[in-house]
Amino acid sequence: MGESTEYNPFGEEVLEDPFPFYEDLRNSCPVHVHSEFQHPLYTLTRYDDVAEMLINFNLWSSHYGQMPRYSVQGCLFSDPPEHTWYRRLIQKSFAPRHIAAMEKEISSLVKELIDVMEENETRDLHDALACPLPVLVIAKILGVPTEDINQFKEWSDAQLAASKSSNLEDSKGPRDAMNDYLLQQINDRREVLQNAGWGEHNVPDNEKLLGEVIPDDVISGILLAEVDSRKLSDSERLVMLNQLLVGGNETTTSLITNMFWRLLSQRDLYEKIVEDPSLIPVAIEESLRFDAPVLGLYRTNTEEISLHGVSIPERSKVMATYGAANRDPDVFESPNEFRLDRPQEQLRKHLSFGLGRHFCPGAQLSRMEAKLALEEVAQRFPDLRLVKSPKRIEPFLLWGRKELIVRWN
Repeated sequence: MGESTEYNPFGEEVLEDPFPFYEDLRNSCPVHVHSEFQHPLYTLTRYDDVAEMLINFNLWSSHYGQMPRYSVQGCLFSDPPEHTWYRRLIQKSFAPRHIAAMEKEISSLVKELIDVMEENETRDLHDALACPLPVLVIAKILGVPTEDINQFKEWSDAQLAASKSSNLEDSKGPRDAMNDYLLQQINDRREVLQNAGWGEHNVPDNEKLLGEVIPDDVISGILLAEVDSRKLSDSERLVMLNQLLVGGNETTTSLITNMFWRLLSQRDLYEKIVEDPSLIPVAIEESLRFDAPVLGLYRTNTEEISLHGVSIPERSKVMATYGAANRDPDVFESPNEFRLDRPQEQLRKHLSFGLGRHFCPGAQLSRMEAKLALEEVAQRFPDLRLVKSPKRIEPFLLWGRKELIVRWN
């Protein structure tokens, strides 16, 4: 049963549009085995199976990484209780109160980007708004100078593009370059602390130093943070910062481009948004459900299991396919329709931000950026139209548009 359906997660037809393949797998092969990789790759596509994978971390471990290859990254890609410890370190920066306090600043940034777009008559909504907005925001939260965001975007994209490779070395170059840069940022803060008469291990009160001696951002926070009487090593700090930077930009970019793509493809939907902005939160959740920015991530089972008649050996790589689960007809009515009248009880069930302990810490931030972008564009460009059908981005695990050519006059 596991090999009864032809499905190659890296195949050109699947990359172009994976959803018909997901539907076929859900119906006829809910546990699929792809054997043409360095090791077998399993794919689960039914909602209940994917949700169970996300909740049951004792069986479905993140220890060996969430990409197809085996890679022990640790930090946020680990299991509780270790994962809980690391997550506490970034809790303040992504707390609802902290994110809500950023709304005015992010709104101003959206307006500035659209001003430039309108003045220069830039027609690519991806390059003008959807791409720079999340990178600028995550750079500010982490403490990365905004003048370096283009370089960070290149390093991030290169690492994601190598996600389908079985060779860990394929992502080593951009990962090392990013780490060298981030380590310099950490060392710069160390130097400031030392010049002020403090070291990272003998600070009087972290809260007094943050914002007064060194910037109040994630880089400073994880330099000083201590949880359960332990501080991070530099290698742990670099892994965490890399994970946050890579995970915190392309996914929101894809949410924004996917959302505009679908609304403009069925233009009556965009017109409804223009007429009634209260529909914007629904449009965001429906976009997340319909076009999951992360199609899925991998887990590794800690023991051999049998599922739908298929035996999955211990320590197999198994994909929890959010994009498939979000269109399961057993959970979502008319799942292949993009609707602005979908009931809230259905919208709340989508898995695009994960579920359980690994629920995306940046979910509220991503939703806010999408909301502010759609509000401003709908107000400024009520006649916005899609010029041509956009192409998808390269990484097979992600689902987004690499350009979105529009016109408004």
